[in-house]
Amino acid sequence: VLEVEADSTVETLVTQKVEERKKIIDGQYKCFEKMNRDLPYNKSGLYCNRTWDGWLCWDDTPAGTYTTQNCPNYFPDFDPTEKATKYCDETGNWFRHPETNRTWSNYTHCIAYTKEKLKMAYILYYMAIVGHALSIASLLISLAIFFYFRSLSCQRITLHKNLFCSYVLNSAFTIINLIFVVNNPKVVERNPVGCKVLHFFHMYMLGCNYFWMLCEGIYLHTLIVVAVFAEEQHLHWYYLLGWGFPLVPASIHAVARKKYFDDNCWMSVETHLLYVVHGPIVAALLVNLFFLLNIVRVLVTKLRDTHRAESNMYMKAVRATLILVPLLGIQFVIFPWRPENRLAGEIYDYIMHILLHYQGLLVATIFCFFNGEVQATLKRQWMQYKVQWGQRRREHCSMRSTSYTTTSITEVPAFMFHHDCNSEHLNGRHADDSELVALKARETYA
Repeated sequence: VLEVEADSTVETLVTQKVEERKKIIDGQYKCFEKMNRDLPYNKSGLYCNRTWDGWLCWDDTPAGTYTTQNCPNYFPDFDPTEKATKYCDETGNWFRHPETNRTWSNYTHCIAYTKEKLKMAYILYYMAIVGHALSIASLLISLAIFFYFRSLSCQRITLHKNLFCSYVLNSAFTIINLIFVVNNPKVVERNPVGCKVLHFFHMYMLGCNYFWMLCEGIYLHTLIVVAVFAEEQHLHWYYLLGWGFPLVPASIHAVARKKYFDDNCWMSVETHLLYVVHGPIVAALLVNLFFLLNIVRVLVTKLRDTHRAESNMYMKAVRATLILVPLLGIQFVIFPWRPENRLAGEIYDYIMHILLHYQGLLVATIFCFFNGEVQATLKRQWMQYKVQWGQRRREHCSMRSTSYTTTSITEVPAFMFHHDCNSEHLNGRHADDSELVALKARETYA
């Protein structure tokens, strides 16, 4: 067994070295192509000639300046988001290291923060798993509440149920992907069809989340603005939009990914093909925001003119959706603009992970746990339970009291019965009669 493990380790290291060498040779070839293709340096003054330093390609650089570019991704401990630098001195020559007297590029930042970033990556990884686990738990509790209490049944709650189901499925697919694909390099290396199918369902459920949220906005807009507080609507159109339409962008993305960017398990986010899924989501968020703002305008007008309690009730329902839409959509607005500062970037990552992976918990909290109808129903159920429990307890105590009395009477000695039965005859009699009764009792007891 040890020999097999050792052979496997050696094979892995050899494969890794071969892959690193292939990447370097490919980079060198592309560099020489670029140097031959680019026009000669045409600015005045001294400059350093374009060069290949063994890892990266450097363009013509004016004397006395630094040039920077992202670190290469050849090695596992290199961070491609960090910067490598090269200095062109005042004489128009590339900087030479004083110890070796050879031209030198500064790659120290490529590995300077690797351990810290790896630690943060683990923290964010477990934050994501915990967030989706909490989301699933809270959503399932909310669904149980909605299904158990029939007094909560209405079309709006039906939409909530579908929204919650989409978030449960999305969180489940995300946890499976994080544990069995992202955290398993061997699976990524094998690149099975299953991991791509999992990615497809994840993209599909992501779309369902936002289109069911759009259904919530359309329902409220139709109810309040179009139909003027009409109660019943045809929900089959909502099912088609919430569950059916997201299949279209998810399918187009899968076909395009297979044809144009077929990386292992489709894990890379460095592709514009993601806009096939994200584009409709952003459109749904914008349409939803427009509907909700229009609803607020109508309700504010009605409240100002009529002060109807019904308008106030609908305003509470709209407020919950209006809070959620910006929170659920903010990552699509600020995602491309991650700060370059290290501390600001870490704060950005934490905020983004909370917004992305705790959405289900947020949705369940606002639409169920903070819902006034749900709270009133749970309080009413709790009061009924307390009354029933108190009644059962009183009945139980009463039965115990009756049982105790019967048992006590049964266990009393015979002379006590004799004494009690003659107690009426003793009333008004002399003491010697009492002694006689007591004597008879003692005789009986003896």
